Amino acid sequence: MSYSHLNQPLAAANVHSLVTDILANTICFNEVLNKLNGFYYPFMNHLNTELSYSEPALAFFNSTQAIVGDIYPENVIWDHDKTQRFIDILPCYKNDIENERNAFIYQESQNKNELGCYINNLIGHYSRLLFIRVDLKYAQEMSHLVSIEDFYNHMSKLRGLIGKANDPKIKNCFDDLQGNAWAIEQGGVNGGLHCHLLLMYDGARRQNDWYIAKEVGEKWKMITGGLGEYYSYHDKERKQQYSQYGKLGIGMIHRNNPQEVENAVRSALYLTDPNKHEQQLKLWISGKRTFGHGKFRTENRRGLPPISKQF
Repeated sequence: MSYSHLNQPLAAANVHSLVTDILANTICFNEVLNKLNGFYYPFMNHLNTELSYSEPALAFFNSTQAIVGDIYPENVIWDHDKTQRFIDILPCYKNDIENERNAFIYQESQNKNELGCYINNLIGHYSRLLFIRVDLKYAQEMSHLVSIEDFYNHMSKLRGLIGKANDPKIKNCFDDLQGNAWAIEQGGVNGGLHCHLLLMYDGARRQNDWYIAKEVGEKWKMITGGLGEYYSYHDKERKQQYSQYGKLGIGMIHRNNPQEVENAVRSALYLTDPNKHEQQLKLWISGKRTFGHGKFRTENRRGLPPISKQF
């Protein structure tokens, strides 16, 4: 199998998964050997010391370098002996990997509490809100063209547009937006970068959730220059499935309907699920956030006392 199409996020995701599979003892020796020969060169070719990498990816780098040293990556062949040495070295990094996972779970728990307070404040303030859930990602056949820097740049443009919501000088799909939250992740299977986006609109002004979700998705495709695609949760059939089981938490949410509120909060908190540690980023730009939400206390939020100014 050729791995020449791999870019930096995919290369990092592959070695991350390889290391975790070895430590979990869920992969056979021959598969490890084959994947080393497929993954080592792409990873080393895309290695960027200015980026931060997950502990499994760092364990891969440190372990392989201890074995092959300064040999040019394109000249390295992973035979039986090198592969066995690689497998034998990895347990030295098990504690670092476990500590990173625990830190991720703790941070996601903190994010979950913070998001829950934000959502409940918004629901308590508005009689009804239109909840929109969209997953923003990249077409699988195009994902090799997207670097982690590209992804952050696309996210920055998206958040910039969200920040200009309700600007009378700009007409966009975020008009009448009253709240938002986002979380960026990386798939564990194919290494795809994606964003879970939650938008909450003034229910007195906006009603058509399917249309808004489509508008937001098309905006993402425009931002990414056609590389992006999206998944909307607002198709009629999907909403009917959730409604059938009493779990519909998107669309119009009424403050005086406890079941709708409970479902909406549960759906929103999926963005910060501590159990999704396999979805953590495998590489990132240092200092960049992977989760965020809007502010409840703003000068423009009607019905709240003015924010006092400090002199």
